[in-house]
Amino acid sequence: MIKFKKNKKNKKNKKAFSFMELLTTIIIIGIIISTATISFTKIRENSRDTKRIADIKQIQSALELYYSDNGKYPETLGTSISSGTKIYLEKVPESVTPADGDCSEEENSYSYSTSDENNNYYYLNFCLGKEVDDYKAGKKIAVSGDILEPIDLCGQDFKDERDNKYYSTVRIGDQCWMAENLNIGTRIDGVTTSTDNDIIEKYCYGNLESNCDIYGGLYQWDETVQYEYEEVNIKGICPDGWHVPSDAEWTVLTDHIKSNPNYLCNGNQSYIAKALASTSYDWNTHIDDCAIGNNLLTNNATGFNALPADYRYFTDGGFHSLPTRSIAYFWSSSPSNPYAHSRRLSYNSPEVHPSTDYRAYGFSVRCIKD
Repeated sequence: MIKFKKNKKNKKNKKAFSFMELLTTIIIIGIIISTATISFTKIRENSRDTKRIADIKQIQSALELYYSDNGKYPETLGTSISSGTKIYLEKVPESVTPADGDCSEEENSYSYSTSDENNNYYYLNFCLGKEVDDYKAGKKIAVSGDILEPIDLCGQDFKDERDNKYYSTVRIGDQCWMAENLNIGTRIDGVTTSTDNDIIEKYCYGNLESNCDIYGGLYQWDETVQYEYEEVNIKGICPDGWHVPSDAEWTVLTDHIKSNPNYLCNGNQSYIAKALASTSYDWNTHIDDCAIGNNLLTNNATGFNALPADYRYFTDGGFHSLPTRSIAYFWSSSPSNPYAHSRRLSYNSPEVHPSTDYRAYGFSVRCIKD
């Protein structure tokens, strides 16, 4: 019988992992899993943004076919785009969710509107979480044949969907402003105080609605911000996509004007009121050089078109300087209890005056684009 001897040399001592080796292995595995998860998340986010662009372009193509046949764009977008029995897009894509990047859920939706009463133009709002091709991250507006940044549309009229009023706009520096005073809401008499009642309440100069049609409404500050008391990006009574400018945003506007020699009177950086004031002869005239009321035709270099809407007193509900026109006040969204910050232009002054005023005054409101 043959016996085999065990070869002790082939027997190896096997050591267990040390604690540090085990910990290192766990860390490495964790890094690999984490990296893979992040990469997968980025891939999904990029995929969603790519889908958003594809959706928008598909809708644009259908809208152009609709326009070619009907001479206008549809007033609204339903679940499909059709006219009579002809279908241009059987199913309008729903916005891709969830929102990515800095896009809010509201901005992420595909929001459609027409820009004039004849439906000759349309706006299709959406938002990208990241850069896709040549499109930067952030809010976008699709129009006929293009996809633009919101600021690129500044200078065109837009419709306030709440009451179908149209407003002109103007780009000044990197800001987009309404070039008219806001006029939204139900008129109440000057002696009445606005209340938080889910109804936008406005004053009209002299208690005449016709004055609101010309000069816009006058609003108490609390009504202006719709009883929101944060300082930044308060929508308040402004249309969707717009907000009540903060005191800081007003300062950005005036600083930009001061930096532009074309907007200055006699080269003086403090003399910028004429660049904002309208050429309207409703402004009282004045003999002082560089005052708003001096040589009105040289006003409004910026296109801001500030009108002398005057204001409603908070004490007795009367209106300043009836029947003449001499002053304009604009609210900011920034409180300074028991006051709020505003800006004042006067017919006899070359300057734009920062001010703090009682919130119960009735002032004009200009909205700024988000």
